[in-house]
Amino acid sequence: MRKSLCIITLLLLMCSGAVFADHHETNAGVAAVPVGGDGPGIALPGGAYEFVIHAREGDSLSFATMLAQSNDGFIAPNEYGIALYDMGAPVNGDVTDQVYYWDLGSERNEPIGEGMYQAPRQAAPNSGPAGDGVVRLASDLDDNYSYPTAADLVVVTLTPDDMGGITVRIENVSDMSMYPSPITPVFWIVHSSDMMMDDDMMMDDDMMDDDMAEDDDMMDDEMAEDDDMMDDDMAEDDDMMDDDMAEDDDMMDDDMAEDDDMMMDDDMMMMKRGILFTSGQPDYGHGLESLAEDGDPSALAAHHGVMMDDMMMGDMMMMMDDDMMDDEMMGDDMEEDDDM
Repeated sequence: MRKSLCIITLLLLMCSGAVFADHHETNAGVAAVPVGGDGPGIALPGGAYEFVIHAREGDSLSFATMLAQSNDGFIAPNEYGIALYDMGAPVNGDVTDQVYYWDLGSERNEPIGEGMYQAPRQAAPNSGPAGDGVVRLASDLDDNYSYPTAADLVVVTLTPDDMGGITVRIENVSDMSMYPSPITPVFWIVHSSDMMMDDDMMMDDDMMDDDMAEDDDMMDDEMAEDDDMMDDDMAEDDDMMDDDMAEDDDMMDDDMAEDDDMMMDDDMMMMKRGILFTSGQPDYGHGLESLAEDGDPSALAAHHGVMMDDMMMGDMMMMMDDDMMDDEMMGDDMEEDDDM
């Protein structure tokens, strides 16, 4: 257990130097220090993470934090995020009803708070048996285990200020439920759902225009070829057949290249717009697995352009001696929560 906690602590230290980028670039970051904490760490029941974001009308917030006493359970809005404006005004108040408890599907589940492959007890990260690889709501799982709702675990509030910022607070209230557990540092990103939909519509329109133009070209080519066939001799017909075959091969190659480009464009758009996952689909492989299984947001942050500062070895060793390393923090505190 102590070895696992050491690993988690090192990961948290890596995240403590997150640099939040300007809104005009990547408006994303990592909230690694709990409210009132002296350094990066997990938020125990009763604790919270807070961070300030900047947004425009049409922007949405996505975030993810791990339920530490799970195999790969994480708390997040749906893939489109939480709308930050309503009727032209920033949203103010409790938005927990737009947050859910998800299962990443990367690791086979065990009962919450009991599994030997869950972060507080596993010998090393990413050591549990593999799951089916599909991201879905935990409530949709059919594995005979019971799961909490997000409202059993956290309260999420948005508080706008007069300077154009919005304070996001994610408070751990799991001590009031059947599933007391720490939550881990939060990766967050602000993205524009409107821009994503516009891009989708533009892509669809472009595809339709391309298809129509291609059909027109093909019809014109076919009419010209028919005229030539009527006027030319058999040798010319043979040449045309050869040309047609070469043209068909070129068209097939162009179609395949176009499909590949579209797939790359889709993936790039997902990354650019901040979509962390899609319900019912496999994980994108952008770093959410490390967060959902081990509480490590660094890979997900790096993928979205959030730079992490390296920590000196001396700072790491100091953190090793912190109260976070006490077995009592992950053991006795959980027993006290159960007694409550």
